[in-house]
Formats: sequence, C-alpha cells, structure tokens
Amino acid sequence: MPLWATVFLILTAAISLLTAHYRVIGGDDILELWGDNVSSIGQLLHVERITPIEIDPVVYPGLTYVGIHIFGVNPPFLRLPSILGFLLMQVCLFYFVRRVASETAAIFALACPAISGAFEYTMQIRPYGVLLGLFGLAMLSWQTAVRRETHRSWPLVVLALSIAVAINTHYYGVLLLVPLFAAELVRVWQSRKVDVPVLVSMGAGMAGVVFLLPFLKGAAGFRNHYQAGAVPYHVITQSYNFLLLGRGVFSIKTNHLLAIGLGLFFVLVLWGCIRQLSSKTLLDAEFVFLITLSALPFVGFLLGRFVTHAMEPRYALGSVIGIAALLSIALVPLFRNDTIGRVALLLLFAAFAWMGLLGVRAEQRARQNALASLIVSPEIMTAVMASPSKLLYTQDIDLFGFVAYHEPNADVRSHMALVYSTDQEMRWNRSATSSRIAIHLKSVQPYKILSYENVKTEPGEHIFVVAQGGWNWIEQAFAAEPVEIRPIGHAFGREVVSVRFP
Repeated sequence: MPLWATVFLILTAAISLLTAHYRVIGGDDILELWGDNVSSIGQLLHVERITPIEIDPVVYPGLTYVGIHIFGVNPPFLRLPSILGFLLMQVCLFYFVRRVASETAAIFALACPAISGAFEYTMQIRPYGVLLGLFGLAMLSWQTAVRRETHRSWPLVVLALSIAVAINTHYYGVLLLVPLFAAELVRVWQSRKVDVPVLVSMGAGMAGVVFLLPFLKGAAGFRNHYQAGAVPYHVITQSYNFLLLGRGVFSIKTNHLLAIGLGLFFVLVLWGCIRQLSSKTLLDAEFVFLITLSALPFVGFLLGRFVTHAMEPRYALGSVIGIAALLSIALVPLFRNDTIGRVALLLLFAAFAWMGLLGVRAEQRARQNALASLIVSPEIMTAVMASPSKLLYTQDIDLFGFVAYHEPNADVRSHMALVYSTDQEMRWNRSATSSRIAIHLKSVQPYKILSYENVKTEPGEHIFVVAQGGWNWIEQAFAAEPVEIRPIGHAFGREVVSVRFP
C-alpha cells in the first residue's frame, strides 16, 4: 500500500480514536449497552430473542458483550469494532479501485468515505461501522473470485463468510445481496454460463439466515410500533443527503433542489465511469455492482415500504462504498496528470484533517456541557423528597439513559424513574417504539420503570423532567388533561415541573 493510502488510514484511525475518547455515551449507544450489559451469554441470547432493546441480530450484541466483560463500559474500546470495520472498508475500497483504475484513484476512493456522513458511525456503539467493513470485504472477495481462473478458494470462502456475518450483524445486511446478484446476472448474460463456485459461495452466505430465525420474533414485535404509517419516499433523498452532505433533513423545497443536484451529480459520475468501461480495465459486472450498491437507498425504501415497514437512512449506509468507487473511477482522466492527482489528494487530506480536528473539539465542548448539566439543584431534590413517591420522573428515554450512566450523584440516580405509555405515544406520535423499549428494559435492568397511567392514579404532586422533540409526548399529554403544573427549575438542561393530576 502506498504512502498516501497509509497516511489517510492513520489519520482516519487517529481522528476516530480521539473522537471516541471524548464522545459521551448517549442515544442509541445506551440502548445497545442496556441490552448487551448482561451477566451471561445465555441471558444475552434470551434478551435478543424475547425482549430486545435494539433491533439487531446477535453478532454485534455479542461483540459488545465481550467488550464489556473485558474492558468494562469503556467508550473507546466499545467503539473499536466500528472503527476497525470502517478502516477495513477503506482498505477494501483501495484494492478494488486500484484493479479497475489507477493508484491515485484508489487512494481517493479510500479517503472519500472519511469526509462523508458515514464517518459519523465509526464513533457509535452500533453495528454500522462493522457492517461497512463486511460490505467492503464481500465486494473485494467477489471481485477477486470473478477475476481469477485459479486459486479462488480463499476469496470464495471469505465471500460466503462476509455475507453470512453481514446478515447476522444487521437485518438490512441483506441489501448486500442485491448488488452481488445484479452483477452475477450480468456475468451470466454476457458469458451465457453460470459461475457455479461463485453462486455456491453466495448461497452458503445466504444460508447464514438460519441463525437469524430465533431472533425474528423479538424484532417483529417492533414492526407495528416503529414508524407511523408507510415509509415515506423522501427517506431516499435523506439517505443521499446524509451520506454526501452530512445532514439528512432539509425543508421540502431545499430537498427537491438537492435531489435535482444529486441527480446531475450521479449522471456526470456515471458518464465518467462509462468512458472508463471502454478501457476494459473495469468489467461490466463490476460497474453494475457499483451502480446497484450506490442505489441501496432505493432498494431499502422498497424493502421498508412493502416488507419491514421500517427504513432509516443509516440502513443503506453501504451505498457510500459504491459512490466513492464510482466517483474515483470517473475522475481517472484527471488523475492521469500527476500534479492534479497530488493536489487533489493534498486537498482531500487537508479537508479531512481540518474537519476531524473541528469534530474532536466539538466533542470536547459537548462532553463538558453534557456533564455540567447533570448538576441537580437542592431545591429540585427537596421537591422530589417532599413528593409522595420521592421520584424524579422523565418520559425521555435518552435522558434517562444518559443520567443512569453519567450522573455522579448516586442519590440522584436512585430517585430517577422512567415513565412510558403505549396509548399516549401512539396518540401523539403514531408509534410506540419508546414504550416498547421501556417495557423490555424492565426485564433487563433494575431501573424504576412505571406506566404513565399508574403514575396518574397516585395522589399528590409528581416531579417531572419535561423534554421536547424526538419520541417525547409528555407535554401534549399534560395539555390534554386538566392538570396543575408548577415550574420548579431546570435540571439536565430541561425544565422541571411539579404536576398534580385530577
């Protein structure tokens, strides 16, 4: 591997580890830890089968379980699988593109994902970084197998294992099969014969779905609680906006303009790649593989719309691999000029280093602010202790998890309680994911978790931390009832009120 490629990998690893060190555990990280921080493998399997907290197959929870029992709840170590997966994806991209284009284009492809929205997932205790690595490994092993006439055993074995592990890392890992089968159809159409060893390898990988079967029932329980109504079409543009611009949600007008711009961008990229096809270094099947891989947001939308009824932009994260490869191949004519190639790599390196340092500093400030918000005033604790339940309620599951892991005052932690209500959440959000997680959490962690309906029946004042946005519905519930609300102060960056139900 050339020096420039090694430098980009080292920079990626350094920025990832620094960011992982400063980023506090929060959001989906906490949901993952709640389900995986259990006493035994047997209990982990039981949780994933019956009462899952996060809707993932068993591979990533197993990695997190092992990490917790070796290193404890140590964020940098628990994020290491995602970081390594991202680095593996970059290495695979380099070798894939170098075979079909130039070394400069390959280095460019290696670096591109680091300045995309996908880089965000290297710092999360979630399966997406690992999934990117498996997608890259499957892509490279497939290419190796189809370009060789002999010594194909290891690439075929790696291909089968990559598919099997990807499917068991995330349910949307099955999207990997779409570009593989599309590319194989092209090969069959061109050669008029079936490459049996490759298809057997892919079939063996698909057989890994049998390990999913015990966990499908637990995941299916979220099907009617996750998203309200049908999966919207704009999840497609959200996916591309997030990958290319680092932000998924824009106004409708801006979203339409961006969709037009992205369409023109892809037309230009595809035109550049088609020109490269004439050089015969890029195989037609490889071209189709990359196009289909880049189109995973469309495939994910169809799968979510008609099968799973759930789709998030991050589920199609693997499309960043296809986009990076196609862009690099399209730019090959420019990279033939050594000066232009060096300048392009230097600018890419400077942009990534600058963005990475800004990101690390932002994580430092966010950590300081988040931990500073954990101070609860004596007035609030006095009100809590004077209430009949002596509990500080919150309906915000993210806030509850953050306090549970980071609040330094054990006395405050002991008085925290999580409130849920399937009826209220369905009424105001038309989904009840948060409530279902809370119900499952009861069987996993020893927290105080109470239904909103039961809290309402208890006399006297109740002290609530009121949060807005996300899955939170508590303000709407208060406004719909004749309750007496008295402001008390602020804690955890949110308003604290006393509530008396009729």
